Amino acid sequence: MGSPKFAPGDVIYVPQGPFTGVCGVVREVNMARSELRVEVAFSTRRHGLTVTFDEVEWA
Repeated sequence: MGSPKFAPGDVIYVPQGPFTGVCGVVREVNMARSELRVEVAFSTRRHGLTVTFDEVEWA
């Protein structure tokens, strides 16, 4: 699926799971844990999510 070469500011897409179809912006990258901290917007509110590299694709 996704590449582990993410950087803050990258836009990602969640292809499956509870957030299917959501796009977000990478805010932090934790290479040691293969995790991204992502900000998404639902309506007018912003939310933070932690996802692993294999849970997202480039948007």
